[in-house]
Amino acid sequence: MLRRGVLLAAGETNENSIGPQPEVFVYDSPCDGQRAVAVAREIAQDHSISAVIGYLCAASVRAVLPGYREAGLPLITPTVSGEEVPEELRGKLFSLIFGGSEQAAFLAAYVRKALGLVRVAVIADHSDYGNLLTEPFLDEAEKQGLITRVFTQTEAAGAALTIQEVKAADPHALFLATHPETARFLLLERRRQHLGGVALAPDVLGDRDFSEMTGPAADGLLVCQPVLLGGSSPEVVGFVRRFTGAYKRQPDWIAAGGYDALRLLRLVVGREGPRRAAILRGLAAISGREAAFPGLGGPIFFGQGGLCRRPFYVARLEQGVLKPAAPPTVDFVGVFYQPSF
Repeated sequence: MLRRGVLLAAGETNENSIGPQPEVFVYDSPCDGQRAVAVAREIAQDHSISAVIGYLCAASVRAVLPGYREAGLPLITPTVSGEEVPEELRGKLFSLIFGGSEQAAFLAAYVRKALGLVRVAVIADHSDYGNLLTEPFLDEAEKQGLITRVFTQTEAAGAALTIQEVKAADPHALFLATHPETARFLLLERRRQHLGGVALAPDVLGDRDFSEMTGPAADGLLVCQPVLLGGSSPEVVGFVRRFTGAYKRQPDWIAAGGYDALRLLRLVVGREGPRRAAILRGLAAISGREAAFPGLGGPIFFGQGGLCRRPFYVARLEQGVLKPAAPPTVDFVGVFYQPSF
């Protein structure tokens, strides 16, 4: 999906295009640190390459950044948050996606401001990812006056007992701070035990594969998203139409991220030229609301260390399709909001 979004933006020569038309080289870099470094070394040594867009895995980004930093090569990643990368490696990194901790805090605010709910059960696993989500959610929940209770999920086989305990607590909402595989078992068990209330989760549970594996148990799940592809803004509707026409399938947020990344790069090259140092300078200049890039999901700019600043949205899963939630967003401290749905 990432590649398709990039290539769609690269081929546009009409009113949808921004900046000069680029030449795109496609490399296969799997989620394996050693293999990713080997491919990155080849890319860095090719001085006809001005910038890199890509990577689906944080481990690969962490592995390749030292080489890109040495080569002065900018990396735009639509799918890996800067918070997953050590600060000392972020100098050449420009992420287009918010972090797990930020979206967890946003969802806590959404529970109170949008849904008007108070009692929330948080199911967390013992992973670093679970901790990354749980602590910011609890911090923001306290600010919002939510009553929270944390339940620990250690293995998939224990999902039935965990849901029994949650059901006894009678929460208004459930926040899943777990890996997708664990979340799948919890949602299946939630449906089997008829646990009511609203379930919320980070963007990774909005993945089409997750929805297909979980089936009807995922219906109604509210997930954080960087763009609402079921929205009605002209930019989003046009992108979905062009993507579907080109590839005969619906895009997801990863495809939209690839599309935005290439458009951003075209904009910067048009302003600064194609040299690596010039592109780095141009990307770094997109550092505030006034200089924000107009992405499909609204304005995007980079904070300290290349961290992404952009609006948050919430979508509702219905039969495998993500639809804008009602309401699709709320005001959230630290993140500006501009509707694009």
